[in-house]
This record gives sequence, structure tokens and C-alpha cells, in this order.
Amino acid sequence: MPPGRLPREVFQACPIEKRPRGRPRTRWRDYISWLTWECLGVPQEELEGQARDREVWAGLLSLLTP
Repeated sequence: MPPGRLPREVFQACPIEKRPRGRPRTRWRDYISWLTWECLGVPQEELEGQARDREVWAGLLSLLTP
């Protein structure tokens, strides 16, 4: 995916604000990685490669819907 596209920017986003006290909040990327591993069996190392192929990614997402 070329640089500057919104999906890439969102996927690689890093917030700048300071974290509150207490348990760290779950990051969006960590949640997506956990969800794809738990429900689809896609390891985190392969996740970005799978997301690049639109047809494969759409097929994986269709498996998540009830």
C-alpha cells in the first residue's frame, strides 16, 4: 500500500498523548492482532501481508461476522 493512504496511516498510528495511571489500555493494533489470531488463526507476523491483499482480507473478515 502506498504511503499516505488512510488505512496505512490508521494501521501504523501511534498516539502522542501521555498515558493515565493504572493498567495500560489495550491498543487497537494489539486487539486486532489478538482477534485475528484467536478467531482466524492468522499469526501477527502474517497479519500485515494478509491485509495487503484485498480479496484475502475480505475473505478473512467475512469469517468474523456472525
